[in-house]
Amino acid sequence: MSQKKVVIVGAGIGGLATAMRLQARGGFSVTVLEKNATAGGRCNIWEAEGFRFDTGPSLLLMTDIYRELFAFCGADFDALVPLIRMEPNYGVHFGDGSSMIMSSDLPTMIAELEKIEPGSVSGYYRFLEDAGRKYRIGRSEFVEKDFRTAGDFFTAHNLGLLKKLNALDKLYTHVSQFFKDDRLRQAFSMQSMYLGISPFDAPAVYTLLPYTELAEDGLYYPKGGLYSLPRAMVKVCGNLGVDIHTEQQVSEIVIRDGKAIGVRVGGEVIPADIVISNADLPYTYTDLLEARPKRYEENSWRKQAFTSSAFVMYLGTDRQYPELHHHNFYLSSDYKRNFEEIFDAKVAPRDPSFYINAPGRTDPSVAPEGGDNLFVLVPIPHLTQQQQWTDEQISVFREKVFDRLEARGLTDLRKHVVVERVITPHDWERQYSLKFGAAFGLSHGIFQVGYFRPANKAPHVGNLYFVGASTAPGTGVPLVCLGAKLVSERIAADAA
Repeated sequence: MSQKKVVIVGAGIGGLATAMRLQARGGFSVTVLEKNATAGGRCNIWEAEGFRFDTGPSLLLMTDIYRELFAFCGADFDALVPLIRMEPNYGVHFGDGSSMIMSSDLPTMIAELEKIEPGSVSGYYRFLEDAGRKYRIGRSEFVEKDFRTAGDFFTAHNLGLLKKLNALDKLYTHVSQFFKDDRLRQAFSMQSMYLGISPFDAPAVYTLLPYTELAEDGLYYPKGGLYSLPRAMVKVCGNLGVDIHTEQQVSEIVIRDGKAIGVRVGGEVIPADIVISNADLPYTYTDLLEARPKRYEENSWRKQAFTSSAFVMYLGTDRQYPELHHHNFYLSSDYKRNFEEIFDAKVAPRDPSFYINAPGRTDPSVAPEGGDNLFVLVPIPHLTQQQQWTDEQISVFREKVFDRLEARGLTDLRKHVVVERVITPHDWERQYSLKFGAAFGLSHGIFQVGYFRPANKAPHVGNLYFVGASTAPGTGVPLVCLGAKLVSERIAADAA
């Protein structure tokens, strides 16, 4: 039987996972074209003067998804990506100067809860029970299903489940019924920012995020850093026979008679029976397709809700900061206003929240002896016609971030930085073709998930499919890997 030639645009996590699955199925010959010098997309690596930084995702959870993916391809995930379990999961520092540890160890967690809100343990148990139900229903009935028609989604069964999931409730409001102290409400709702969305707008179902960290699976660090994951995926692709070519900029998905027939790289058209875009879906429509329905034009995308962007600083220091955990969250003194500035006003926050990843606590190889490797991420608005970032604005905001870092305990940080790199929304847009520099793609409000999210198959072009953060089921490394499973199954069914 002849094989169908598949070309995948982009070697991000979604593109690699889809390539693995299709090649392992048989009947497909897969080529992946990546515009950057290395595979992995946002999950990448940067090295300078003995420091090694993971450039994007730094939290690994829902590990069963990766085990299933590798096993489907005849590979052993745990052998290729050895994991170290985080304990504690991370530290949370509140705007009033207090702090707590989030831990999967129940006695530790109980002590931390009692320190913040005496008597809150019963609320924590109720939270876990409720969030566990959301996790199991949400994954099996919605996240892991491909809703191809409105009829698939709007069934009496599903509508009943959506009610159980409190689908119309907001995350922060829902969490508030379990805890009285606002600090605990913050600690159990901030995880929506893993997806680049505000806890005041995110659906309540996203309590599944802290649940999976604390009770279901835990939080992990792959030996060697998060880039160990795409590196292992590339290895599996190679063993299966996938061709991966880097520094290959696709300028157009070529359409003939209403079907995708290949992609254009430079002056050459590379033919394909099936084209899959792992480039950001809105970018694919506006920049890689010459003809598209009006609802996919640039101005139409501006009316859609996008996730936040991120101001990121990779800092290599000549001293260590032992007070830091591997993962650290520092929350604004005005938690709600911080999100309103990012998502409603779309202005740089006055008192930003930020996250610090200090992997040297677990893996000393990421920095020279005596030094520290600090990944600092500040949630900020995505680019709008009003909100751009000039060099002067970047410089001013950089100083503000340093001020906050030093004020929150990283004494004399500026004096000890020997390696520095700053990433702005313009960099996310330029390097990874993320529309409006939205670091996590399209948002996840109730009307941008499930059936409402852009489909993984183009509705107006034959043989064109999508995988990645802005298509089903959503953003985040685990969900993108599940999306690869959904789209590969759809392609196999269509090709049968």
